[in-house]
Amino acid sequence: MISIVVPVYKSERTLHRCVDSLLRQTYSDIEVLLVVDGSPDHSAEICEEYAAKDARVRVLYRHNEGVSQARNRGVQAAGGEYICFVDSDDFIEANTCGRMLEIMDAECSDLVIAGFHHIYLGRDVKKCPREEKTYTRQTFPAAFLDLYEDGFLNMPWNKLFKKSLIREGFPHDLNLGEDLLFNLAYLQQAPRITVTQEMFCHYIQEDKKNTLSTRRRADKLEIASRICDRTKAFYRELAGPEADCARIDGKFVKEFLDEVEGLAFDETLTKKEKKQLITSYSRNAYMQAANGPDLWLPALDYRIINHFFRQGKTEGVYVLIYLRKIVVQLVRKIRG
Repeated sequence: MISIVVPVYKSERTLHRCVDSLLRQTYSDIEVLLVVDGSPDHSAEICEEYAAKDARVRVLYRHNEGVSQARNRGVQAAGGEYICFVDSDDFIEANTCGRMLEIMDAECSDLVIAGFHHIYLGRDVKKCPREEKTYTRQTFPAAFLDLYEDGFLNMPWNKLFKKSLIREGFPHDLNLGEDLLFNLAYLQQAPRITVTQEMFCHYIQEDKKNTLSTRRRADKLEIASRICDRTKAFYRELAGPEADCARIDGKFVKEFLDEVEGLAFDETLTKKEKKQLITSYSRNAYMQAANGPDLWLPALDYRIINHFFRQGKTEGVYVLIYLRKIVVQLVRKIRG
């Protein structure tokens, strides 16, 4: 049996679409664990309605402890040999469970990693791994950097896990990177990993405003630097103590350049606060260590902004991110 764990919080608008996609699975030996995490809307009532109509649905409750604890509760209660995770604002293809299990059985794998549909601002961006292959612990280091760099290891919902190999739950003391750390812990227990280019999950990303305070943004950089260290330690354990981690550093820098570029769209911070954040990011010791002169970034806008960022030219960075904002808004307008 496959246990599908769904954390539920303020999900009344998208919950029907999500749960209906789970109950339409062509593979019937499933259970759906809806973990209501103190949701203040009508999500709990919707979950109970599904449980009353379909014996495969179970409703569990937490007291607003966060998505990690909700997932951990679902794993603990799961009766299935296999676990998959779905977020309550996403939905999956009808063949997801059956096909993922078919791949796992055919390849004698302990983990299946799949592609997915990234739905953002109404556009469906198909995300596929570079290569479809089954790896052992000896051959996986060659694929790890590609999967990490391309963002296939940052989430749990594009994977099929074996419950017996889940030794560590999702860290619940973090608000960033907990999914990646869970996946890294699981990878340490998985002798065989299969990567498929098939796409099952539709990941829905809304254009939400970033309301993090200046203090919390600074904390985010600190947490991200620790997670980057953990990732490099994992990779060196996998590939050897002298393994080159430049691509891991590059992803760290790119993600924080994304943060910097996003400041132009943030309406909650003043111009002064934005410039203070740009300065603090550029002076961060970990950022400086990762962002060496040999670091290569794939996109031209990253390279231009990073040139000023590396030199601590706050005003130049500020002007560039607002020029980029104008271009992005123009492109969106043209696309309609």
